[in-house]
Amino acid sequence: MPNQDVNANHPNRRYRIYVIRLSNRVMHRRKFRNANPHYEEGRPAVYVGSTGQDVEVRFDQHKKGGMFANTYAHQFGKRLFSYAFEDLPSYATKEEALEAERAHAEALRSRGWAVWQA
Repeated sequence: MPNQDVNANHPNRRYRIYVIRLSNRVMHRRKFRNANPHYEEGRPAVYVGSTGQDVEVRFDQHKKGGMFANTYAHQFGKRLFSYAFEDLPSYATKEEALEAERAHAEALRSRGWAVWQA
């Protein structure tokens, strides 16, 4: 079955990329550390995601935990790191946002940041 238009019921919905600053304690997690072999000590550790909701609402969901929360964002998330995403555009579709999310995560990694992007 072909994908339905994700905005069919919400034609004005826009998707945003967001970045959560993580505690550097996350670097003690082997899986996270192994995913960031080029991490430069002293650089930020972050979680990169995208959402069709308000980014503050999405951050609160991560911090509350549960089915829609990323483990690293839940356990180590400190705050939204708006410096790292405030100038990014919004996207009309979820697919565009996911592609931009991956690209933004790679751009941050290239700066020596530790990044988790689901």
